[in-house]
Amino acid sequence: MKLSAKKEIKPCKLNFASLFWLFLIGSVIGFVLEGIWHVMRTGEWENHVSTVWGPFCTVYGVGAAMIYAVSYLLQNKNIAVQFFVYGGIGTAVEYFTSLFQELLFGSTSWNYDDHIFNIGGRVSLQMTLLWGLLGISFVRLVFPYLSLLLGKLNKRSWNIVCAFCSAVMAINLLVSASAVMRWGERMEQEEADNEWEEFLDVRFHDERMRETYPNMVFQSLEASDTEA
Repeated sequence: MKLSAKKEIKPCKLNFASLFWLFLIGSVIGFVLEGIWHVMRTGEWENHVSTVWGPFCTVYGVGAAMIYAVSYLLQNKNIAVQFFVYGGIGTAVEYFTSLFQELLFGSTSWNYDDHIFNIGGRVSLQMTLLWGLLGISFVRLVFPYLSLLLGKLNKRSWNIVCAFCSAVMAINLLVSASAVMRWGERMEQEEADNEWEEFLDVRFHDERMRETYPNMVFQSLEASDTEA
């Protein structure tokens, strides 16, 4: 099916449902892209997820929703403007995600200190350019087909499915946050205080958490290693 230039940039109605599906789809695409990139660099697959259940890299999901929301506002702008706007959106999402993770969990999942022109290791010029490229690719290649899909998913018959999936994802995010926080406490040799923490210790033990989040580093442990 050939799409006209007008159809390529025609967005669906932006509401909770469309933003949620964008977040979900973007998170899965991000998981796949991160895995492929790791294979290209090392020859091995490595999970890059944000949740303990499912293939979701949520920083990409948030980025996809924001880029989609902004993209049709930029449809009359030249490609250079679009590139830098998308790069800025991706950079902002990545920076504040890293900051939020460090403040809430005392950990980081990436560090760009080895990149030139980086800000606190959270973002860098190299990654900004990559986000810009991903944004342009998303809008030019994925946007028209995704718009058609979102149009179908926004029908009333899908509301129940959206509500159910939203609830499941909310639980997934809450359990993931709890598991990471409890993992950090175990690193500090803190004993479980209640049944919920005991459940987390058994269900999401250290080995499983290391496999789920292979790149997560806790600041307290990093500081201890440096002092040693």
